[in-house]
Amino acid sequence: MTRLTSPRSPGLSRRRRSLSRRPNPVACRVPYRVIAGGLYPDHATIARFRARHETALGGLFSQVLRLLAAEGMVSLGLLSLDGTKLAGNAAQKANRTLPQIEKVLAEAAAADAAEDANPQPATPRTLARRAERRERLARARDRLAAEDQARREAQRAKQEAWDAAAAAGKPRGGRRPGDEPPRANRAGTEPRANITDPDVRVMRNQKGYVAGYNGQAVVTAQQVIVGVMLSQHPVDRTLLHPVLDTCRQQLTQAGIRPELRTVLADAGYVSEENFARADQDKLRLLAPLAKDPGRAGGRPQNRVKYLDQYPATARAIRRLRHPRGREDYKLRARTVEPVFGQLKTCQKLTTMSRRGLAACESEWLLACTAHNLRKLHRHRLQG
Repeated sequence: MTRLTSPRSPGLSRRRRSLSRRPNPVACRVPYRVIAGGLYPDHATIARFRARHETALGGLFSQVLRLLAAEGMVSLGLLSLDGTKLAGNAAQKANRTLPQIEKVLAEAAAADAAEDANPQPATPRTLARRAERRERLARARDRLAAEDQARREAQRAKQEAWDAAAAAGKPRGGRRPGDEPPRANRAGTEPRANITDPDVRVMRNQKGYVAGYNGQAVVTAQQVIVGVMLSQHPVDRTLLHPVLDTCRQQLTQAGIRPELRTVLADAGYVSEENFARADQDKLRLLAPLAKDPGRAGGRPQNRVKYLDQYPATARAIRRLRHPRGREDYKLRARTVEPVFGQLKTCQKLTTMSRRGLAACESEWLLACTAHNLRKLHRHRLQG
């Protein structure tokens, strides 16, 4: 009887032994076995593959969109737009202020100088990534310093404009800006940067604050994702048209004519500028001023309380109050919201596994591509 070769026997190559040493329960499934040629890919092997081919994996989104369009599953007549906060691979407690980061860098420089003066044996593997950590600290420090310099220059420009208007005898709006350092935010707290992943930003979700990213998605009425973008900006109001522009670009790459007609968005995207540009682009944008327009006696938020005095917003309110507008807007909760639920529950995408904006953007594109492939698979089974 022929004896089967053991995974640890000398007959296997080193690469085969590394792939077979610790079988992953998920990788033991038949599809993974077929793709890997009968091997058990280790989690580190899969992670290295994703890091090596992150650009190619991001391009799969448009290629899968092309497949869905060939099946007649891409309908751009009515689209829903929304965002969700995704936790990054960094803890919220890893945020540091600029003085704290400079102190850590100074201590690291002093420790390096002491080690250079007294040479020691080779650095252990657990401490061999000091240079990478120092690079992250320097990126976080440079970001905080650049933001502080930008705020000071903006304040100086306002002071010069106020002085020029006073010298010319023109009316000035309010008092002259003071010489004290400008505030970084409304709360008056000191700016912080994350030393684990300097690209993450503080995001507010339903459970509190998290260090992560803002994942944006444009979804059809059939819950097919046709536009994806990952942003560092925590506010959705500034992301409406950048997301739509990215959606048009991704549709063009998939060979689909990007003719957007009706877009449904929530109150977080409301602004006079967004409505005005939507009118210029001949886009029917439906978005309520109130956070919960269906609630009886619901009032608009304070920041949009008087937006109905502006022309573009007034036209948008009339569109939403129209029976057709109300009927179309009801579809938003049944399209984009379930997609985020499927991504976070079925695909378990609640925390990014990689670090850096480019790496996390590739991961977000890959997750949305997998969602569309599931839709394509279910469509072909039903057909």
